[in-house]
Amino acid sequence: MDLQRLYWTKNVKSVEPNKEWAYPNPQTPFKLEWKNCENNANKPQRNDLILLRQRGYVTHLVKVLDDKSDRKDLKVEGDFNFYREVKVIWTINNPPDEFRAEVIFEYPAVLSYQGGNVMRLEELPTFREAWDSKGGISAFQKSVQAKLDDVKAG
Repeated sequence: MDLQRLYWTKNVKSVEPNKEWAYPNPQTPFKLEWKNCENNANKPQRNDLILLRQRGYVTHLVKVLDDKSDRKDLKVEGDFNFYREVKVIWTINNPPDEFRAEVIFEYPAVLSYQGGNVMRLEELPTFREAWDSKGGISAFQKSVQAKLDDVKAG
């Protein structure tokens, strides 16, 4: 697994009342939704990778397949009107504690990244504070790769 294009993280949540987790068994590709923010949905480039977090856990690594967001064809206006086509690279259902976001990211401030917009890791002051002295984004990518690969091997 090559994570050189892992530049982003996004907090997601299930919008369906009966589901505890968002995208529990995603078909691939699938539509990753954004809450009424087309500009933010268009930030990742084709082939960029996004770590999805929910309920304090890292649950998915997805690859962006398209060049820009599209608008959902809704008969009724809703909150999640934009989406990007993504492919699942890695996912885990009912993640154990070693997939808590603060363990994967190796700093607790990641838990304050809320809202559902995609965030470029290198632009987050808390990310830079935690990772610049360890080798920056490339060191983070290698660390995440090792943690995700451990699950595949296990």
